[in-house]
Amino acid sequence: MTNSNKDEDQSFNIDKFYKDYLKGPIIFKKREALEPSFIPNELPHRDYEIEKIAAITACALKGDVAPNLLCYGMTGTGKTATVRYISQKLAQHCKGNTPWWIYINCNVVSTPYRILAHIYNTINQKEKIPPTGLPKDIIFKKLLGLLDIRIKHSICFLVLDEIDILIEKKGGNEILYDLTRLNENLDYCRTSLIGISNKLKFIDYLDSRVTSSLGEEEPIVFHPYNANQLADILKQRAGIAFPEGIIEDGVIKLCAGLAAKEHGDARKALQLLRKAGEIAERRHNKSISESHVQRAQKDIDKDHVVEYILSMPLQSQLTITAIFLLRKYNKQHIITSGDIYDVHSELSNRIPGIKQLTKRRISDYINELALAGLISAITTSMGHYGRTKIINLDIDMSLVERVLNQIPKIKMANLLNIKPTLLQTDKVRLKNNVFKKLL
Repeated sequence: MTNSNKDEDQSFNIDKFYKDYLKGPIIFKKREALEPSFIPNELPHRDYEIEKIAAITACALKGDVAPNLLCYGMTGTGKTATVRYISQKLAQHCKGNTPWWIYINCNVVSTPYRILAHIYNTINQKEKIPPTGLPKDIIFKKLLGLLDIRIKHSICFLVLDEIDILIEKKGGNEILYDLTRLNENLDYCRTSLIGISNKLKFIDYLDSRVTSSLGEEEPIVFHPYNANQLADILKQRAGIAFPEGIIEDGVIKLCAGLAAKEHGDARKALQLLRKAGEIAERRHNKSISESHVQRAQKDIDKDHVVEYILSMPLQSQLTITAIFLLRKYNKQHIITSGDIYDVHSELSNRIPGIKQLTKRRISDYINELALAGLISAITTSMGHYGRTKIINLDIDMSLVERVLNQIPKIKMANLLNIKPTLLQTDKVRLKNNVFKKLL
């Protein structure tokens, strides 16, 4: 079978491609060992964090409920891997009722209804709650009954990964309050909530009632890995993932060094090494060299921008949209944090249900975009007017436009074709109203 493309002079023979691929050298022994979800027998350089979480959750071995807990740290610092590692170890040492662990990625499951439905459906494999349609209080009552009937006297750990995303959503504080108060409505089962966030200031935006429940223990902060620590992690994983002698000298060190520049991101280090292996595999090379790593870095940089922007909360996406519009309609305009706040407010008014943010919150989003390498933000003194951030977009405009066009709410509101009011010479914006200038 031959697949041809009318726009190409040469045809692509998929049969030959697959036959040649199978004849190529064996690069991987266990490819999944380089995935972030893979949990090895040991987690290097996380002894302190493991000890702290183990001490807090150990009471579950005796059937007692562990206090709620928050874990902070930047992306790729091993937060989720550590919690999953401890869940496995806890199960190994539990002689009685083994604790349940239910993981919820709040970037995927982010509404109160879907969170409750996800917990219910994970426990009950037979009767499923539909994605929409039932009143929240009905689901809540069904869940309480299921926890007591199915889990009974065991402990159920609810792990909310990227918990900070809930605060951006309507009803986020309410669902967190409900989940932290489950035990008050249960007869047999007991639940414990573990929140994972990459935003250290996340707790500042919580309702005081939720803060008191989640703050039962001192938050555990995961610090970024340095280059040497990343190298140790890669050596461990490489020993599982590749046959001996596949990796050339310098490859591990290069991957670790590049990831260390990205705020010590272990996910980035593993992704680099896996991508480099895949490039070597496709080229039918017998080993992985530094040139494969450098090629992998270029490919990942492109993918990173798309993936990062699409996974951001809508408010973050509106922040980069504001920067994009300011640059699109006036390349000479010096973009300040105040400009972004004004344009963000203007864009928010065009999307139903989006709340207006404070200047402080916009500043937080600007800092996050800068940490991700999408923009640069330099704090500058404006003399009598105080200090402000001067913003520059550090990625290709056409790439940003292409990615933003994939976001339904931005595309539906036609935001990418709106010229900001502050750039329109015949108009002025006061608070949330736009007026025509009187000449």
